[in-house]
Amino acid sequence: MTLYSDAASCHPNEFRILTLKRLQGLLDFDFAVWGGGTAQGRRVTDLVTFEQSPRVLQDWSGVADQDAFCDVTLSRLGQTARFDDIDGYRDTIAYNDHWKTFDARQMMATISAEPLDGYVSFVGLCSDATSEVFCDRARMIKSMIMPHLSSALRINRETALLRHAGGSEAVGLVDRGGWVLTAPAPFTDLVRREWGVSTRLSESVLTVLLRGKAWQGRSITAFAEKLGEQYLVRLTSLGVFAELTPREREIAHFYVTGLTFREIARELGVAPATVRNHISNIFEKLNVASKTELIQRHAATFGFSSAAGRVRPR
Repeated sequence: MTLYSDAASCHPNEFRILTLKRLQGLLDFDFAVWGGGTAQGRRVTDLVTFEQSPRVLQDWSGVADQDAFCDVTLSRLGQTARFDDIDGYRDTIAYNDHWKTFDARQMMATISAEPLDGYVSFVGLCSDATSEVFCDRARMIKSMIMPHLSSALRINRETALLRHAGGSEAVGLVDRGGWVLTAPAPFTDLVRREWGVSTRLSESVLTVLLRGKAWQGRSITAFAEKLGEQYLVRLTSLGVFAELTPREREIAHFYVTGLTFREIARELGVAPATVRNHISNIFEKLNVASKTELIQRHAATFGFSSAAGRVRPR
């Protein structure tokens, strides 16, 4: 009950740290990792560490393909495995060149498949003890609690999203690999319309968003803000403005936020006559007859807040 209560009230980052801290009261471990990523390629795109540096899995990528422990846990999804389950594991490169250097002489981990195709989540508990600390009883407790950890994390993410999104707003929680961890139907519908899939943003889009810049596609615009270890991505449908070219949409935005032809031309480094021709094309494509009508169309699509962020030339 405490786990699910925490899930509904904590910030996403705080929830995992608090849960691992509480878990130390049940199981004997020194540090832990809780995250997710792509099964194929073994890329970790979401990670929270407890009492350990994030480098423990950032550096792991160098030995990931040779790690027999990862092989075992991936082949037994939903089951808890230990280093001691693998004969000769402590003679391997993965153990000696990586885990041992981070004082992970013992580990007990579970990898679970998630609804996202190809995405898995994991919780690993580690100890620097030289003798066995993860007995059969500890493995049983870990296996029993893992489904609850996964369910509570989903609740935590959905609750966090509801706090930052109103009504049917198209907002999704995305990890740094582009995986859509949770999102309402308006978000997934827009993503599917733009890319044909709804579970992951493309690498090119993610690169722009993680720089703090807005991205604009054929039918949507996207903007991301940091939320703990993930990103809150907001999508806006371009609506009728999808009929315009990227340059025409840019000029339309400047025009409805108050810039003159000459000011827009100076901002974009083109001739005023070029801007005038673009405005004429915009009116024709959107079937509007006046600037007032264009402003109304723009506000209906992007909201009145778009005027607040206009750029004035120096």
